[in-house]
Amino acid sequence: MDEFKTKAALSAVVMEACNFAIAAVKELDASSLNEMVKMGPNEMTRLTCINKAFEHQTHHRGQCTIYIRMKGVKPPNERLF
Repeated sequence: MDEFKTKAALSAVVMEACNFAIAAVKELDASSLNEMVKMGPNEMTRLTCINKAFEHQTHHRGQCTIYIRMKGVKPPNERLF
């Protein structure tokens, strides 16, 4: 999409998505983490779903790090919390 072809625009939309996910997790009541939820064709606890989302994000971070390094740029430091 053309609107995400600049570094600033892409960074903004990625940060917006990350902030949305972080806010949603912060709003969860700990007692609901063991509730079963459907994610696609699978059923799992909310906690497992959160862990899988984090794993998925980490996978893509690793992919991006490789491409950034191939361009001769030092990847940004992690800022998890």
